[in-house]
Amino acid sequence: MLSRIADSLYWIGRYVERADQTARILDVDLQVLAEDATRPAEDRLQEIHRMFGRPAAAAEDLTAQRTLDLLATDRSNPSSVAGSLLVARENARGAREVLSTEVWEALNTTRLELPRTVHPSRMHAFFRWSKDRCAVINGLVEASMVRDEAWLFLRIGQLIERIDMISRILQAHDLEDTDDGAVAVLLRTCSAHEAFIRAYRGQVSAARATEFLLLDSLFPRSIAHCLAELETALETLARLHGTAFDRLGTEDPARRAVGAALASLRYRRLGEVTGNLQDEMEHLQTAMRWISGALDTQYFSPQQGG
Repeated sequence: MLSRIADSLYWIGRYVERADQTARILDVDLQVLAEDATRPAEDRLQEIHRMFGRPAAAAEDLTAQRTLDLLATDRSNPSSVAGSLLVARENARGAREVLSTEVWEALNTTRLELPRTVHPSRMHAFFRWSKDRCAVINGLVEASMVRDEAWLFLRIGQLIERIDMISRILQAHDLEDTDDGAVAVLLRTCSAHEAFIRAYRGQVSAARATEFLLLDSLFPRSIAHCLAELETALETLARLHGTAFDRLGTEDPARRAVGAALASLRYRRLGEVTGNLQDEMEHLQTAMRWISGALDTQYFSPQQGG
């Protein structure tokens, strides 16, 4: 497969996942903002902006409408819901020959139906539509594409983005806030509330919620589950792509980094991880950036990596 096409597929996976996760976060957090008057709205909005890498939002940006303009419908911002979906569609143009017709048409339909603006009173409908469109695209990828290199690059992009986003959500959450309502918001933001209730039989606590989002081996959005899936996908890709498969995986920098991150989570006491969760999540985000760079060197721009 051409490196240009592999690169486009990887970023389609990342941007569709980013749009989906951004819609989930904003849907929950902006709804809480509208319902909860016990905390200043500016503080909660500042927290949302920080979660998306906007460290110090200007005072004029700290309104629900302005936040929607910046993070939901800004077409020039590749971190917004609309911007991510548009960039995913542009990448699909570069990989049109390996995408199924259904996936291509779903991305085109999504682009055509994107609204230019959303009022706070209509935001839930927009976020539900966004999540539905991402589910349609991901469902068509699963249902209509062969499990070859093309599918693997899409899947790897999706998993890396999911790990990055979940780690940012955990990083933004105050672990000292053990109020049941705050824990429920954390779980809903990660689309994990129902799954958590089933797993723990309704016994909500901040420690258990963190443990679930970090380590649960069955929940598809837990970081440990995503890392295990990423490890498998990278190994399968190496088998399909390489002429001399690295049986131990120690020579493949991306596989080595994923294995180290997974072992660091699974084989330490939970208290060691949560004791300094901010730094742990920062290290995880750095690892995802490093793995993305390793993929670029190995598959997308191999001539630059020598």
